Amino acid sequence: QDEVGGRVRTDYVDGYTLDRGFQIFLTAYPKAVELLDFEELKLREFYAGASVRYGGEFHRVADPLRHPVDGVLSLANPIGSVRDKVLVGLYRLQAYLKPLEAIFAGEETSIARHLEDVGFSDRIIKTFFRPFLGGIFFDRELGTTSRLFEFVMKMLATGSNCLPEGGIGEVSRQLAGRLGE
Repeated sequence: QDEVGGRVRTDYVDGYTLDRGFQIFLTAYPKAVELLDFEELKLREFYAGASVRYGGEFHRVADPLRHPVDGVLSLANPIGSVRDKVLVGLYRLQAYLKPLEAIFAGEETSIARHLEDVGFSDRIIKTFFRPFLGGIFFDRELGTTSRLFEFVMKMLATGSNCLPEGGIGEVSRQLAGRLGE
């Protein structure tokens, strides 16, 4: 390749910054905290939530602890039941509090089974978790290990979701620049 980074690269075309593939940077990744200079990356945060298209309309789903007003307002939207949304809030809090060691030592199953065991309805699994997690894990069947799901949920709960101002390739360039230090 002509540049470091593999799939974690950025192309610059006609004044546009184009990341290769689906990219997001989570500031809570333990190795990222250890190895990267976040200030130098000029990280730009995304809203902690999502716009979900359902029934021909977009509906906001918000991190209820970071955006409590939006969390309350989302109770009326059709993305899951009120019970599901309370479960999301509780799960998010649990993800924040649960140590990484407990996540990786815990019971392992598929994400689909884990969501069912937690008590999420089929509706929220279909309208939110399957598209959201399917994009993260490239697995719309949600057969990926529940441990990885719990890890990502912890990273989302404890850090920010963002991208470097110059694109995701800045992460690779920064790491390559530190080789040999």
